[in-house]
Amino acid sequence: MRSSITIFLIGLVLGSTLGIGGLWTQVVQPAYQQIKELKDEQGVMKDALAEAGQTLREVAGSLRGDSAPEPIPAGSIAPRSGVAPEGITPQPRETTRTVTDLQATDRRALAEKLDALAVKLDAAKIAK
Repeated sequence: MRSSITIFLIGLVLGSTLGIGGLWTQVVQPAYQQIKELKDEQGVMKDALAEAGQTLREVAGSLRGDSAPEPIPAGSIAPRSGVAPEGITPQPRETTRTVTDLQATDRRALAEKLDALAVKLDAAKIAK
């Protein structure tokens, strides 16, 4: 009787030890690793949000301050030659509206929108 109780207790101790070890290696360690990776990613995302907000503020400030760069005059980079290939007629290009073409009210409105987006990014960074 005594030997069967002893064997039972040894089995109970070994089984418990193996069960706890299995839980540790199969559940706890992988979960800890995933939590660590998520925290690292969260840090990267916070840095990206801060950088994006700062960039938006800089662009908004340059829009308000009329410090947008001047357009490069045509022909200053590579002088134009009057030579065109035969059989090809140059097509007029559609001009696009640039930052320098914007009216002052448009620039202010655009700068306000950029500032509002920067504030939203800051709020998202703080909330997380």
